[in-house]
Amino acid sequence: MASLTFDNLCQALSMSFSPDKTTRNSAEAALASIKGIPGACPLLLQVVSTKTIDPSMRTAASINFKNTVRSQWINKDNPALQVHEADKPTIKPMLVELIMVETQKNIRSVLAEALYHMSISEYPHSWPELLPSLLNNIRVGGSNGDATRVYGSLYALRKLCKRFEYKPTPEGRAPLVQIVKEGFPLLREMLGTLLHQDGEDVGMIVKQTIKVFWSCTQFNLNTLTFEDLRPWFNMLHSLMAKKLPAESMPQGDDEREKWVWWKVKKWTIQIMTRLYSRYGNPKATEAGLESFATQFSTTVAPTFLEAVCGTLALRSQNEFCSDRVMMLCLSFLDTAIEQKATYKLLKPHLDFLLYNVCYNVLKLKQSDIEAFENDPHEYIARQNDLMSEFVDPSMAAMQLIEDLMKYRTSTVAAPLVTFLVTILNNYTNAPPQTRDHLGFDAALHILGCLQAFLKKKKNNYVDSLPGLMIQHVLPCFNSSVGFIRRRACWMTTQFFNVQLDEASFRTLTEAVLQRLNDPSLAVQVEAGKAFRYILEVPGTENSLLPVLPKILNEYFRIMQEISNEYVVSALDVIVEKFGEHISPHAISLVENLSRSFLQYCDVDDDEEDMEAAVAATQCLECIATVLRVVQDNEALFATFEPMLCPIIVKIMDKEGELIDCLEHGIDLITFLTYFQTKFSPMLWDLFPHIFTAFHEFAFDYVGMMVTPIDNFITKDFEGFCNRKTPDNVPYIDLVYGMSKKVLEAGDMAEEAEIRKALHLFLSIFHIASQKPESKPFVDRYVHSTNDITIAKLQEEKDKDFATTRVQCYTVIGSLLFYNAELEMGELEQRGMVEPIMKKWIEDAAEIDKYGSKKATVLGWLALLSMGSERLERNGINPALVVRGVIELGQSLSEDYNDRLNNNFDDEEEDEGAMPPMPPDGFDDDEFEGATLDDAGDEDGDINIAGNADYQRVISGDPMMMMGGFGADDWGDDDDDDDFESPLDDVNEIVLIEDVLNRFAAAEPQKFEAIKSTLPAETLNQVAGLFAIAAEARTKATTSV
Repeated sequence: MASLTFDNLCQALSMSFSPDKTTRNSAEAALASIKGIPGACPLLLQVVSTKTIDPSMRTAASINFKNTVRSQWINKDNPALQVHEADKPTIKPMLVELIMVETQKNIRSVLAEALYHMSISEYPHSWPELLPSLLNNIRVGGSNGDATRVYGSLYALRKLCKRFEYKPTPEGRAPLVQIVKEGFPLLREMLGTLLHQDGEDVGMIVKQTIKVFWSCTQFNLNTLTFEDLRPWFNMLHSLMAKKLPAESMPQGDDEREKWVWWKVKKWTIQIMTRLYSRYGNPKATEAGLESFATQFSTTVAPTFLEAVCGTLALRSQNEFCSDRVMMLCLSFLDTAIEQKATYKLLKPHLDFLLYNVCYNVLKLKQSDIEAFENDPHEYIARQNDLMSEFVDPSMAAMQLIEDLMKYRTSTVAAPLVTFLVTILNNYTNAPPQTRDHLGFDAALHILGCLQAFLKKKKNNYVDSLPGLMIQHVLPCFNSSVGFIRRRACWMTTQFFNVQLDEASFRTLTEAVLQRLNDPSLAVQVEAGKAFRYILEVPGTENSLLPVLPKILNEYFRIMQEISNEYVVSALDVIVEKFGEHISPHAISLVENLSRSFLQYCDVDDDEEDMEAAVAATQCLECIATVLRVVQDNEALFATFEPMLCPIIVKIMDKEGELIDCLEHGIDLITFLTYFQTKFSPMLWDLFPHIFTAFHEFAFDYVGMMVTPIDNFITKDFEGFCNRKTPDNVPYIDLVYGMSKKVLEAGDMAEEAEIRKALHLFLSIFHIASQKPESKPFVDRYVHSTNDITIAKLQEEKDKDFATTRVQCYTVIGSLLFYNAELEMGELEQRGMVEPIMKKWIEDAAEIDKYGSKKATVLGWLALLSMGSERLERNGINPALVVRGVIELGQSLSEDYNDRLNNNFDDEEEDEGAMPPMPPDGFDDDEFEGATLDDAGDEDGDINIAGNADYQRVISGDPMMMMGGFGADDWGDDDDDDDFESPLDDVNEIVLIEDVLNRFAAAEPQKFEAIKSTLPAETLNQVAGLFAIAAEARTKATTSV
């Protein structure tokens, strides 16, 4: 930009919207160039404040300002680009005032986000006037009736609160405590004056006020006592009970859902539900707050219960209630039924709650029916939307029913089941034209969700379930109503394992198969999901073999019409179940799954993109299942390659757009390289793509990538040594580039990843040690292997590095075994023989993996073969090496026997190692320690205080609530010692005998001197090892 003026800045902002790419790029470059220029940020704010210019230009100015603040408010890496220090005192009050007066929602939001980023480094120490300024604006705006100023101040205050609400320590939350101390009295007083007003502006202010309250209390009370909060509880109760004026309410349901006063109620019940979940059970609350919880559960919660029930009754009175408010009210009651005080109040109203509220909520809405009939893709997306749990009242209604059945069984179970069965009977007996399809569907929905309860023998319903399926579900497959046919398929997934007679089960199976070709796509999808459960019944697959081709074709057709992960997952189960019978269809399966994968990857619709991405991933999993099932038919794999290689190339494209599929792409390469003995040029062409992905976007996947790379190296070593990329880079250099990058990445690489990278050296030198013809080529890489490995070995890190150090020893041992003279020369040249061997011998007791022990023994035997003089010249005591070889050899012989025994033990224990997972739905033991208090009184409190995870959740542990994992949640499988190695055929015990005998023959005096230093136990071990070696030689001779 020639000069930074208001007009020039406006021109650049305007040009940034130009349809001409050249003009737009020029403008964006000009805007980027103003970073660090004094006066730039104040000038951007001046543009924002000028209401006479185009709103889009003001928006662009606000976004540029926010982006500059976020990246350049403090820039330690490039101070020249940092926001000028002299501008900051001007920017702060200017920004606050703009937020106060801005009426355009998107601009106010962007400016508040900028304030948030500024507060990270400025508040409170460098911006102490911010909080007083915001509170004063609230006070002044309220006195002058300036709703815009009040709302803007509250909006900024909420952003400031969010800066500290997730801080886990009292020190981190100290600024939030100050906000509570100084701001809550003002906010409480203002909210009290607005409770009985109905205007839109009032609603906006009320909503923002309670959102501030939420941010200040959701994880910690921040020194607030029960008496401090009592007025707030009273006001929240008033808001929940507030009757909204019908004349002010928008007309359409969609508009009503968005209306500010329904959002006020949503935030009100969300706050109370959150507080109730934390403080409703004094026995499960966090330490020090038991008294608060007791007061809350006995005084606040029961009082609030009336307002919640009144809100839930609105729909039965033909009045509107938003879905989100219904959902949160039902969630509140779900907590209430666990507490004695509130359950006692609820108990007389359970019939109303179950049959007037929950049952009606579970009926399909008119919008659902319209989507089912006219937009099946939308309907299916709604049914499979995992986020619906957080917004859909039907999910909360069903959860409440399940928990009532679980905790208040004797009161609820029999009447509810009777009610539902009556609905089913009435439907079946009514003339088709008068049937209540919606009510019938809801009844089946409830029964299906209660399947786990109904199947328990102690509940005395299990014998009635075959009748339920035969009398009420089977006829539904031929219903003229599409969503009833869909419900029949869904019921099959819930009750597939009910004991039906042979004829009825055959009818059920045929009905599901027919629905695969239903006129409704939604029914087809549900039938596709149901069929996998039919196959869970033993022996079913045998009777379906004749129609397997037809079944597969139906799935292929459905997959072409819609991307649905559950349909593809069901196909995966079919492949697994039919096993050996899949081979004739394998090519068709891989072809169709590959086509579907590419189709799902090309979905452009943002709403369908996520579902398509999941379905695409499921396609790859299903392909992997096919490959595993037909693994013994190697000829098929050559046919698969033209279908799968382009997919793998697409996944590993340098842009990384399909990174979510990368794990499965690596799996496919692993299968293709593991189950084939000869590699085609097409397969070899995939090799460089692994490294492209690694360097461009997939550094963290190196652990997975090592497996197929190892397959390439060890199964076709000649091809590996001879191949180069189109840019003339040897494939072996790609491997070294990967290993070097990982080992030199410092803290960016996990120790497990480092060990995987070192394993690639083992892959190369283990196979090379068995192929003498390759040594002239591989010898050239010994030097760089030492450079990389020894540099890593010399690092000092935490205890986890001990395992990495052992892996470094494994590499050096492998190098010595590969070419002792060359490796010894490398170590001698560096002066590293003595320091490495001294530490290696000290650490020998820490070497616990079979492969590392073996490589150590082979490497040390190679050293002994060089003679004692060479060792002593390098400061190595041969006696220590001999003793180490014997002790590790003894350990290896024991490991070998243990591994054999463990294989048999594992086979015996597998059957009982992991009990079968319970069916979907709740289980009586879902919460360990969930009991009824008051000596088993079902009207008493539900005690789940003994559950540690539950206590962490209700105490507001952010990591627990966000699904955080601890270190123990992840297994470290990088040290799995079951991998195959070319050295597996090398018998180290026989080699120990050979080398020691040659040592004794070549240097008898030295050997006798060494023997005299060995303990009797070690000498006995030698005899045992020699006996094992003799036995091995005998077996080898007899097997020839």
